[in-house]
Amino acid sequence: MKYLLKENKYFFASYLVFLAASIILLLSYSRPELHILSNKANHPFFDEFFKYATWLGDGAMVAIVAVALLFIRFRYAIAFLIGSLSASGLVQLFKQVLLQDMYRPSKYFELTGAYKLHLIEGVNLHSLHSFPSGHSTTAFNVFMMLSIVVKNKFLKVLCLLLAATVAYSRVYLSQHFLIDITVGSVIGIVFILLAVWWSNTWNKSWLDKSLLTQLNFSK
Repeated sequence: MKYLLKENKYFFASYLVFLAASIILLLSYSRPELHILSNKANHPFFDEFFKYATWLGDGAMVAIVAVALLFIRFRYAIAFLIGSLSASGLVQLFKQVLLQDMYRPSKYFELTGAYKLHLIEGVNLHSLHSFPSGHSTTAFNVFMMLSIVVKNKFLKVLCLLLAATVAYSRVYLSQHFLIDITVGSVIGIVFILLAVWWSNTWNKSWLDKSLLTQLNFSK
């Protein structure tokens, strides 16, 4: 585990800034106040940008990245699937069983009438199952895994920035509150770290091969 943390220190250093900022905001303002502040900071460019950026946290990304990892190392692909599917299972436990009546921003402000949200045309807003954010969990699953794969420190920081962008898109689009994406990010990172750490204990040589090596071998 220490090796993983050291190899990805640039990702984690950047994430700690994101996490600390989120915690400070969460301690300083109420959940509705934070969302109103964010919602007021809108612009037509960002309406379009975040509407499409949010798709990087869609479940389809798990399948795409898993297939891509098969061409790099089987160990990575298996660890990624274990981590992302386990994280998704926990998220759904919260959403569907433990906290199924948690209102999303659009429904919350509709019921309270405290503020008229700036909404974006073409975005299908959900009403319930707000906590935690599944898209944020998936985004941090994906980009944490990619940070482990790439070696360049700048690419590792870029992975964090992309994950944070996807997570914030959920707030910008009024699909989630800040607390939802913050917890989703923690779940996403922890499960991938544990899965990769566990996979590194498997002493099977074939796991360090890939589809490319197998295809070259068969020629």
